Amino acid sequence: MGRSKIVGALPRMPLQVLQYAIQIAERGSTLAAAHDVNLTSSALSRQISQLEHELGITLFERHSRGMRPTSAGEVFLDAARQMIRRMERLAADLDDVHSLRRGHVTVYASEALVQDFLLPLVTDMAVSYPNIKVEIVVAAGRQAEMALLEERAELAVVFNARTHAELEIVAENKNSLVAIAKRGGVLSDQKAIAAEDLIEGHSLALPPRSYATRVAFDTLLPPEKTSFVPHLTINSIAALKHYAASGAGVAVVPELSVWQGSSDRDRFDILQIVGAGEIGTRVCLCRHGSRPLSAAASHMLGQLMAAFPSYTEGF
Repeated sequence: MGRSKIVGALPRMPLQVLQYAIQIAERGSTLAAAHDVNLTSSALSRQISQLEHELGITLFERHSRGMRPTSAGEVFLDAARQMIRRMERLAADLDDVHSLRRGHVTVYASEALVQDFLLPLVTDMAVSYPNIKVEIVVAAGRQAEMALLEERAELAVVFNARTHAELEIVAENKNSLVAIAKRGGVLSDQKAIAAEDLIEGHSLALPPRSYATRVAFDTLLPPEKTSFVPHLTINSIAALKHYAASGAGVAVVPELSVWQGSSDRDRFDILQIVGAGEIGTRVCLCRHGSRPLSAAASHMLGQLMAAFPSYTEGF
C-alpha cells in the first residue's frame, strides 16, 4: 500500500488504539490482552483489524497460539511506544512543570553507583516530593547508554560513557580500581599491589570482560597474561564484595563501591592497584543530548549534579 495512505491515517489514530496494539504484542493474543484493556476479545480484534485496514499493512501474524508482530508491526510498535511515552511526559509536564506535584523519572545506573550515591538522593526526594516516582534500573554502561538513546530512561550514571552525538555527559570524574579482601586477611600487611601479583598469588574475583572495571584491570597486565581466567567472574558488585568478605579470595572493584562513609571500610582491607590511578575509569552522569527533560527529571538532574563532585572526589 502506498505511503500516502499510511501518512493520512497517522493523524487520525487514537492513542488508545496504540495501547491496544502494544498490549496484544506483550500478551501474545487478543484473548490475553482483552482483560487488561477492559474489552471483549472480539471487540479488541476488530479495533486492530480496523487499524490495519486504515494503515494498509498487516501488523500481526495470526496463528493457532495467538498473535505475533510482523516486521512492519515491530516498527509500528516501537514508534507507538515512543509516542505514548512522549504524550505521557507532555501530560505530566503541562500539569506539574512548576509545582513538581507528581512525575516519573527512570535512571539507569551501574550497580556500584546505586547504594551510596543514588539511593540517598532518592530517599531525600521522597520526603519533599512523595509523588515523584523514581525507577532505578541497574545495568552495564552500554545498556544504560542505549536506554537513553532509545528514550527508555531520562538519566544514567555509569562508568566510561562513550562519545555519541546524541549522548550528553553532564558531569564526569575519575575513579580508580581497588583490590579488597577480608579485613585482617591476605592483604592486611600491604599498602598496594600490582595486577600481575593479584592474578598469580591470589584467588581472584572480577567483573566480566565487557565491564569498564575489567577493561581497566586487564590494561594493567602484561599482554601475554590478559587471557587468564579468574576464580570467579560475576556481573554483580554485591557478589564481588561478598566473595571478598567471606575470605574466599580477593575481588577487584571500583573504588566508589567501597564508599568512605560506609561500613565497607571496616569490613575490608582495601588496597590501591599499582598504576590504576593513571588509567582507572570515569564516572559519568549522562542524559540524552537533544531530548527535553520532564520537570521531575530536571529536578533530579540538578540534585545529582550538586552531589556529584563531593561523591566522586571524596576518596
